[in-house]
Amino acid sequence: MFHKPFRVKSNTAIRGSDRRKLRSDVSNAFPNLSQDKITEIIPNKEEISVMRVMTHSGQNVTVFCLSGEPIFFEVEKKVFPTVYTLWKFPDLLLSFKTWPPVFEKLQGGADLMLPGVILPSEGLSAVGRFERGTLCSVCLKGNRAPVAIGTTLVSSKDLLEDGLRGKGVKIEHVYLDLLWAHGSKTQLPQLEEINAEAEIADVNDHMQELSLNETEDINQKEVEETESSDSFAQKDNEKEDDISVEESDGTDPVATSAANADSNEVEQEFLESENETNSQDKLLENMDDLLEYCFFCALLRMKKVELPVLTSTFFRSYLLPSRPEGKSLDIKKSSYKKLSKFLQCMQERGLISVQEASKGVDHITSITWDNPELKDFKANAPVFESVNEKVSSTSSCSTEPPCIEELFSVSAALLPIFSEFGFRKNDVLNHAGVRTTMTNYVKAHNLVSNEDKRVVVLDPSLTKILLNKNENIEVLPWDRLFERVSSKMNNCHRITLPGQEPIVRKGKIESIEIKVEQRMGNKKVTLIRNLESYGIDPQEFAHNVQIKAASSTSVSQLPGKHTTPGLQVLVQGNQVDILAKFLLDEYKIPKKYINGLDLLKSGKKKKK
Repeated sequence: MFHKPFRVKSNTAIRGSDRRKLRSDVSNAFPNLSQDKITEIIPNKEEISVMRVMTHSGQNVTVFCLSGEPIFFEVEKKVFPTVYTLWKFPDLLLSFKTWPPVFEKLQGGADLMLPGVILPSEGLSAVGRFERGTLCSVCLKGNRAPVAIGTTLVSSKDLLEDGLRGKGVKIEHVYLDLLWAHGSKTQLPQLEEINAEAEIADVNDHMQELSLNETEDINQKEVEETESSDSFAQKDNEKEDDISVEESDGTDPVATSAANADSNEVEQEFLESENETNSQDKLLENMDDLLEYCFFCALLRMKKVELPVLTSTFFRSYLLPSRPEGKSLDIKKSSYKKLSKFLQCMQERGLISVQEASKGVDHITSITWDNPELKDFKANAPVFESVNEKVSSTSSCSTEPPCIEELFSVSAALLPIFSEFGFRKNDVLNHAGVRTTMTNYVKAHNLVSNEDKRVVVLDPSLTKILLNKNENIEVLPWDRLFERVSSKMNNCHRITLPGQEPIVRKGKIESIEIKVEQRMGNKKVTLIRNLESYGIDPQEFAHNVQIKAASSTSVSQLPGKHTTPGLQVLVQGNQVDILAKFLLDEYKIPKKYINGLDLLKSGKKKKK
């Protein structure tokens, strides 16, 4: 979960009530922890912060940090301890032991395979009873300190019935991942090393269990090879000198040799099980193949479409409709993860050209029709629907509204206050985050008025930041405090377009502008601009309006100089009502982001 970079959405100090709730959640999740131990993990006076993050896969996770070090994280209302916490309480969770070479696989994002698990000397029964989805830890042979935390993918009953086959533990967090790196980066401690005799017994019992499960797969040749290797090992041990006998600590040299041979077989078994892990990679390959197939189909559908076209429009109106019936296309399940990365790869292969019009707004500007890959695909391609039919059907039914969030970034003036809660300059918060941070600051400094709880007493820092030179105010109501703080912050916004990663831009989002102009004679035209910021392709929009309004349209560059050059759509006649209906109903743009709707009202009044 944390082997790739994650994005911190907010980081705030925890309140007293939240601290008590965290203790309650930990107590419920780990009933074997005494109250004293819970207080040791979550002390009363040390600073605890809550960090809300989004992983590379888009999953929301809440991380609780003690003095900046992660101690727990919560996923879908399930609380997990971090390796830092488990190193203090290694017996907190059900634990599985594996071989040291397996750790490299876990660190790379793989789950723990059952053939790589080392069973206790007592056998499967010593593991205890557990259900699928039970929290557990993973440690390495010879060290009880956990190196990974996850949930079981099987139950103890499944283990007894099916043996050590397939995946055993879904790994959520591992030593040396980026969540570990967010803390103090303490190295793996050495806890209670297991003695050699117990390890050999573990290996023997483990191999006994494996041999029971694999009996049907062993052929006669393997049996003969095993017998010959055993006899060779026995002869070889007879020639061993006294030093090896002393080092064996009194154990039978044949048994030790067999244990070593068994250890090699376990390693071989684990390597074979990695082939099963590769099935996950095949899923990525299949999704990559499906994505490329849809991409080539989409290019052929665009033969008559005017370029440039927004990448979000290409994804929504051409690529997605190219899916074979019954197939689901999810870029996040491919190896590319993002549409922009996939299109960049296609550009490197010489299929298309992509240019950035403004931050976060990309256009496909050209298609290389004589590319050998595209020609080869076209020769074997199925019969396609006409472009206009497909575009008109998909644009009307599959348009998803953009998600728009108005945000604030921490300014230099407010940095002394927000830095107390882990924020840095230009960190982004929403309105609720600003209110929460300021509430925490007021409570931490005891600034609530004793006489009237509705007002806040201004300390020197707040006075210096929020008041003008001529103002002589000692208290502010809560709402005025929030207003003044927001006014001192920098405006920014985050917009999430269909099929794309969220984009954060400085300043307030520019509204879509509709206006009516009178040209030569008594002719009127309707102009609309700034569609690209909302993921709307001006070319597609003009085509749809042309059909709806039965009027000619054109697309041209915005006149004059602009920091972010864009396009404007011109429609013959006063078409404000049709444009407004299109934006509100089809593209689902909120009214507050459209300027010019007052023309619609005035137009209705004139008709009366």
